[in-house]
Amino acid sequence: MAVLSKTKKQPLSAWFYVLAVLTTVGVGLSIYRLVVGLGPTTNMSDHYPWGIWITVDLFLIPVAGAAFTISLINYFYGREDYHSIIRPAVLAGLLGYGVVGILLFLDIGRWHQFYNIIVPPLNYHSFLEEISLCVTLYTLILVIEIAPVFLEKWGINAPIKWINRSIYIIAGAGIVLSTLHQSSLGSMFLIMPYKLHALWWTPALPVLFFLQATYTGLGTMAIVLTLISRSRKIPLDRKLIQRIGQAMGMNLVLYLAVKGGDWMGSGEVPLLLRPDGFGLLAWLEMIIGVIIPLWILFSRLVVHSRGPFWAGVFALIGTFINRLIITWIGLAEPSPISYMPSMIEILITIGLIAGGFLVYSIVARQFNLFPDHQEAH
Repeated sequence: MAVLSKTKKQPLSAWFYVLAVLTTVGVGLSIYRLVVGLGPTTNMSDHYPWGIWITVDLFLIPVAGAAFTISLINYFYGREDYHSIIRPAVLAGLLGYGVVGILLFLDIGRWHQFYNIIVPPLNYHSFLEEISLCVTLYTLILVIEIAPVFLEKWGINAPIKWINRSIYIIAGAGIVLSTLHQSSLGSMFLIMPYKLHALWWTPALPVLFFLQATYTGLGTMAIVLTLISRSRKIPLDRKLIQRIGQAMGMNLVLYLAVKGGDWMGSGEVPLLLRPDGFGLLAWLEMIIGVIIPLWILFSRLVVHSRGPFWAGVFALIGTFINRLIITWIGLAEPSPISYMPSMIEILITIGLIAGGFLVYSIVARQFNLFPDHQEAH
């Protein structure tokens, strides 16, 4: 049984037009940034070369982990009940990586030379190089995986047969690439033991980043399916949403075990008890992003669609706090020079994220994201 049943199209809501306006503003300011440069449009400097765009990138990549997580469960764990949500998961992943790619492009000073990252000779000793290659290749794989949604609509059937026959190879390659760069994002910060705050720096960062991607991706799917159901006024498969919540809970438990074990093993628990900003942020991150979702998912609330939905919301907030600290607040040095994103940086970020939601809503309305079970097989 498909997670969502088909129904007639609903009229456009006011949110559609709000997203369209925000997207237009974001695209316009992005073009302006490319024309005039980083200096007049951002508050980044030589002292703070990483700004809010890097934070959002490192947050959206685990959010886009919905694609590889659902693919792994469906294709390689043999859970065919997840097959009905493969397409919405892959689309969420593709749009997430699309926004990440655009923000990274805007973040490059010499943006017209972006191709150098994939032109030999490559720096095989750089985690950033490996992440760039993996993200680029994985985005191409997501394009291939989502292509049948559009090809069906346009009546081009020959490529669909090839994709369906090769789907285990395609999805397997995507899972490997995603696993590599999700963990390698954490590996980038291993070279900063004396710069990143001790409560967040740990040799286990690659494992923690990967686990965050799994439960954040599952939380994203719970949110996406619930929002589509409400906007299109169609029923959810409650059992499948409950299974998503349970899988999310298992990964949250693993994350909490690794994180708590690292704090205790490295003797950093006293840092949590200090009455300073970092101790409070660590507690805020864990309570919002881990404890509250676990309480929801291991209570009776998990049997209701709102349970996994709100667990996903809190988990995403916690992941954002974590990435904000690791990429910005936890790296800040005592200095007369500080960084706060400019209004243009903020509006571009909001506009591009709004564009992702806008494209998703258009595809969900115009194309078949939820084929019948028999058609899917």
